[in-house]
Order: sequence, then C-alpha cells, then structure tokens
Amino acid sequence: MKNNFFTYKGIEYVLVFENQRLKFLKKENESSKELNSSEASELIDFLNNKNGYQYDSIKLTEIIRENKELNNKEYLINFLEWLENIIPIDNRENFYNNLKTLKSNLNLDIDFSKMSEETSNFYQRGGNYNTRENSIIMDENSMVRIWNIAKLTNNPQEFFWKTYSQSLLHELAHMASSNYNQETKVSLCGFDTFPAKDESEKNRGLTEGFTEIIAMAGVPDNFEISSGYYIEASLINQLIQIIGLDVFLKSYFSNLGTKLLEQELCKLIDNQVLAFQLFRCIEVNYQIKDIHGKQSILGNIQLLLLDYLEKKCEKLLENADYKSINSILPIYEQMLITPEKLQIMKKNASDYKGIEESLEKFKRIQEQFSQVEEIKTSI
Repeated sequence: MKNNFFTYKGIEYVLVFENQRLKFLKKENESSKELNSSEASELIDFLNNKNGYQYDSIKLTEIIRENKELNNKEYLINFLEWLENIIPIDNRENFYNNLKTLKSNLNLDIDFSKMSEETSNFYQRGGNYNTRENSIIMDENSMVRIWNIAKLTNNPQEFFWKTYSQSLLHELAHMASSNYNQETKVSLCGFDTFPAKDESEKNRGLTEGFTEIIAMAGVPDNFEISSGYYIEASLINQLIQIIGLDVFLKSYFSNLGTKLLEQELCKLIDNQVLAFQLFRCIEVNYQIKDIHGKQSILGNIQLLLLDYLEKKCEKLLENADYKSINSILPIYEQMLITPEKLQIMKKNASDYKGIEESLEKFKRIQEQFSQVEEIKTSI
C-alpha cells in the first residue's frame, strides 16, 4: 500500500504496518523516525476516543406498546418498521431486546420562531444514542444548528424535518446494532468494539459511515453532503459496489467486525494484510477528520478501493456479465470523493494527496471496461 501520512500540529506522521500492527513514525528531514514518549502519548490520546460512544450512540407493535419509557411512539413507529425490514431475520432479536428498554427524548415540540441565530458549521448532527443507558436524545442545540442551515434553503421546514428524521434514523440504527455487556462493560456497536482490545476492533469510522448510509436510504433526497459522515459513507458505498450490501448488513447487525468484509476483498485480491490495512486507514482517516494539514490517507484509500474495483470488473468480464459492469461504474463514479466535494465540505482540497490521481485512475478503469461493453454490443 502507498505511503500513508497525515499532518497534526505541524508534525508529519507516517503510518507503518508491521505484522498486522499499526505503528506511527514522524517524518524529519525526509526520513522517518520513532516518536519519543511524549509525542507517542499525545498522538495516542488524540487518536483514541476518550468518551467512548456517545450513543455509547405484530411483535414490534407489542414491544412499543409495552415500553413505558419510550416517548413519541406514534412518531417512531414508521422509522422502526422500516428499520426492522432491512435487518436480517437472524439479527432481529437483538433489535427487539434493545427496543424493550429503549428510552427516548425526541424534543419534537419545536417553536421555530424561538430558534436562536447560533453560528453553525456546515455539518449537522441531531441526535445521540447511549448504548450503556440504551437511550436516544435528539439534542436541542443541534436542532438550532440544523435550522440555521435549513434557512439557507428554499424550503427550510422541509429541509429541517428531513435532516431531523435522517439523524433520528441514524441513532435508531445504532440502537438496533448495539449490544452492551453489563458484566464486562464492553459495547459492541455495528463493526466496532469499545473499549477495544485489538487494533482490528476499532471501527468507528466504518460504523458511522454505514449507519449514515442506512439513514440516507430511509430518508432519501436530503442534502447528503452536509452530513458529518459523508466521507465515511462515500467510501463504504464504494465498498458496497465491490463486495455487495448483504455482507455489510450481516456484519453490522451481527457485530462481526471486518472479518467477513476482509474475506470478500481477499476473493478479489488474495492479500489479507492489504485488506487489514484498508480498514485501519479508514479508521485513522475518521479519527483525523477534523484536523487541518496535508494528508495522503484518504487518497490512498480511494486508490486501493479502485484496485479492488478493477479486479471486480475483471471477474465480471470473465463471466461475461457486461450488464453488472455497466451498472456498477456509473454508481461508483457518484460515490467518489472529489476536490469539488471537499471544497463544499469546507476542506482544503489541495491538502488531500492522491485524490486527483484516484479520479484519473477511475477514468482509466471506466474507459477500459466501457470499451469492452461497446465491442460486445456492436457484435
């Protein structure tokens, strides 16, 4: 995998993989050096989430009716029915068990005239799921920020309620995919484990990205690029085109981590270490998402995913499955991170090394397999 680095507080950190373990070095005078104890401590403190998960993020009808701590039941029912339908049948029992004790505060009684003029950044996050308490709270301050973004649109209330609904579904998906052990105090949520014993268990970026994909699917036609997890969702949508949605749903709702995903990737490129490195880079990219400085990790992730895409198309070609190739490539193109999208997200696109290279690579793949399709069509 190409050289991966990011810049934090003026120091260029390089990611090194040794025997399936992740290590950080610092770059000085064109060479990589070991971190001293204080530098290592500061970096570990930055990369590890000190608070853990804040969401920490007819049977269904009977469960909702019997839950005395669940507020706004009539509002929730449509979201829960949609969510129940996408959860694999073998994983629904955990969803039902969590729902039996779920507590909620949805803050639906909103007076838009009393909304403040609080300055908002571009991104929205409306809710919070706490896995230890099994509770969802739709945050009032977040609603103010969403409303101030909504006022910039042609239909503020429609935008607000779509964004609110998407945020609520995001938290409900966290609830449906969470399993908290009262004895060990370990939380399983989607692909992630907290606290993690091993590097491979740290998959919050993957979890947030796929959770946001679920929310976007359930509440479509919103301004998705305003999501705080847009980059993660875009990368995972690329992965879904490569290995399919079913393996993601099974792994996410079964708390299986990345094992099945890595197995599917290895069917395309038989290199388990490379698959492991891909998910570690997705996680580090998530952890550094709010810092400024040059980095190559996002570009390298997108380049590696394109290696897998190319192998996917080659296998489809071997099976003469031209229809699937013709279907995947246009969808995949829409999922690519581009300089224009980074700029919309208020990020300096020039900081992201490898993004332009990845777009050029996709064009080459697109031209290669489009030409094959044209030849077969003409014959």
